[in-house]
Amino acid sequence: MKQYEVSEEYRTGNETIDQQHARMLDHTQRAYLLFTDENMLFKCADINKILEGLSFHTAEHFAYEEDYMRELGFDQLEEHIRCHEAFRRKLQEFIDRVPQLSLDTQDEMLGEVFEYLQEWWKVHITQEDMKYVEFANNHETAAP
Repeated sequence: MKQYEVSEEYRTGNETIDQQHARMLDHTQRAYLLFTDENMLFKCADINKILEGLSFHTAEHFAYEEDYMRELGFDQLEEHIRCHEAFRRKLQEFIDRVPQLSLDTQDEMLGEVFEYLQEWWKVHITQEDMKYVEFANNHETAAP
């Protein structure tokens, strides 16, 4: 599958962060494709794979992004970290629910996962991440 292409509104100007965002948005797209796949009957293993992959990539991304904000001296770092922690908790809730899924409940959860991810990334990247982008631009600090 081709990696998700990040639209201009999601670009931070930091190539590493933009590539990481693309990987995470790719997982969101995979959740959507799985949700809309009417030919696939058993989806739990794939749901778990998507969520575990997302968990891995977000851990990597959040660590990088938080280090970057520290280097910038970003004054809203703690608030941003709290956003990341809330996302991690929600993602873990989804992961914890996978073993209890059935044929009757898997699509409902997939829809919930997709909607959550789509909304979270949109708000987080276009609003929260853009705060440190603006801060960096105003302080003319180079990306790591």
